[in-house]
Amino acid sequence: MLKISLLLLIACLLIAGCRGDVGDPAVRQHDESWLDPDAAAFHGTRTVRDGVEDCRNCHGADLAGTAAAPGCDACHAGAGGHPTDWVDPARHGAATLADGFKRCEACHSQDGSGGWTGVDCTTCHPWHRGGHPDGWIEPNGHGNIVRRFGPDSCTECHGADHRGGQLAVGCFDCHDGPGGHPVDWLLPEWHGSDVVRNGATDCQDCHGPDLRGGWAEISCYQCHDWPIVSHPDGWAEGAQHGARVRQETAFACAGCHGDDFQGGSSGVSCFQCHDGPGGHPTGWGARAAHGQTVVDDSALDCRDCHGPDYRGGWSGASCYQCHDGPGGHPSGYRSSELHGKDAEVSLHQCSVCHGTEFRGDWTGVSCYQCHDGPNP
Repeated sequence: MLKISLLLLIACLLIAGCRGDVGDPAVRQHDESWLDPDAAAFHGTRTVRDGVEDCRNCHGADLAGTAAAPGCDACHAGAGGHPTDWVDPARHGAATLADGFKRCEACHSQDGSGGWTGVDCTTCHPWHRGGHPDGWIEPNGHGNIVRRFGPDSCTECHGADHRGGQLAVGCFDCHDGPGGHPVDWLLPEWHGSDVVRNGATDCQDCHGPDLRGGWAEISCYQCHDWPIVSHPDGWAEGAQHGARVRQETAFACAGCHGDDFQGGSSGVSCFQCHDGPGGHPTGWGARAAHGQTVVDDSALDCRDCHGPDYRGGWSGASCYQCHDGPGGHPSGYRSSELHGKDAEVSLHQCSVCHGTEFRGDWTGVSCYQCHDGPNP
């Protein structure tokens, strides 16, 4: 009788055990440390290691919950295990900055292409490991952020020296430095051409309203006399801009100073200092100015602009408009009434250009071509 009672008890326990193993929530519940991030049995660790397939048995095929178990979205933004509002850059972006990408790799794979989660980081980020949003590589993407917050905001990922840091992507890969200018920006054909096209307004965002440094701490005046128009230091000297005009003609100035050289986009007229774009200073038309210069230095320098024959060259201004020739004598000077009267007063002035022997000197015009001697 006792044996029969024991057998019945064991049978009942076995039946109860089967029922509890299959449907009793108390039996199916998670370990006490399931929600403890520091515990070995933490559900996040388990999910990273084994995926979520086993979770579907209780939480439903879509993990949205069943009568037996709640949905994962009660605490998480999705089945991947991230908390609600994880998609906010302030959440996952900050976490990535703090912890790096190793934790991401466990679910999204080392290349960020999705892993077992099937969520590709590049869906939102062109450089998934950097965390930058779509379009970040464009100047208006990361460039605007650097303008607003300065390059120090990049140091957490790109390193204090901006040469790579934990990303191993240096700002210098594409830029001259963390300021944001592209490689070779220092060359005049780069930043100079940009200023010519667009003005210097954009420069003020980084170099300050007065272009003396701003947050970039680089003053345009380190290299330029007038940064607004991008001329180099010492440009105001005739040896600088004058030589440039001789070499490339004044038409190179039109891009900033206007086709009429009255200011253009630069607001600086060549006529403020010059009679015109040819480069002569104000008052050059007076005999005491250009005439004395020709007497002192000869007319050979005039050929650079007025042409080898002094009839205009690229300047379009012929010396013959006012003179018999490049020697500087006024029109009609060949007549005896003009040069003859001057010679009667003094031949010394003639010797300055025609030589002490009056045989031509630098002018190449000898008085003996028409006279028996200097004092006929």
